[in-house]
Amino acid sequence: MSRECEKLHDQFSGLDRFCDDYQEKQMPDNGIYAVFESGEAAHNTDRIVRIGSHRSQGRLPGRIRNHFSLNKDGSIFRKHIGRCLLRARNDPFLKEWEKDHRELIKAGLEETIDFERLREIEQEVSAHITAKMSFAVIEAESKPERLATELEMIATVARCADCAPSKNWLGLHHYNCKIRNSGLWNIEGVPDYL
Repeated sequence: MSRECEKLHDQFSGLDRFCDDYQEKQMPDNGIYAVFESGEAAHNTDRIVRIGSHRSQGRLPGRIRNHFSLNKDGSIFRKHIGRCLLRARNDPFLKEWEKDHRELIKAGLEETIDFERLREIEQEVSAHITAKMSFAVIEAESKPERLATELEMIATVARCADCAPSKNWLGLHHYNCKIRNSGLWNIEGVPDYL
C-alpha cells in the first residue's frame, strides 16, 4: 500500500463533499479538487478517481462548473466519460463526440453537427456525474505550487496498487491505457509506464 496515497485519501475524505448543486461561494477561488465515484473504494474510503486544478487565478469554481455543464468541449473530464459511455455500447456517435464542436461552429460548419444527439450524450454524461460523483477541494493559492502539487497527487494515486479500479468502472472502456490502468479520469500526470 502506498502510505502517501493513503494520506492523500485521508486528507480529501476528511473535507466537505460537494455535488452538482454546490454553491461557488462554498469553495476557495484557487485550489485542487479530488473527485470520488460511488462504487469505487480504496484505503477504507471512497477512491479518488480524478484530481484537477485550474491554470487561471480565481478560476476554481468556474472550472468545476465546466464539469457539470452540458459542454464536453469545455471539460476533458466530460469528454472522457462520454467516450467511455459510447465505447461501452459501440456507438458510432463516438466519431462525432471526438470533434471539437466549438471549432466547427467557428468555421461555419454547424450544419454538420447533430445537435440533438450531442445534447442527448451530454445529458447522459451529466446524469452519470450527478448520480455517481462528488468532490472535495483544498485551497492552493500559488499557481506554480498548485500545478506542481496537482501533478504529484495524480502520480501518487496512479502508482498506488491499492487504487485499482473496480471491474465495473466505466473508465475501463477508455481507449487510453493510462486511464484504464491508473483508475483515474486523468491522462496528464499519469506516469508513462502505466
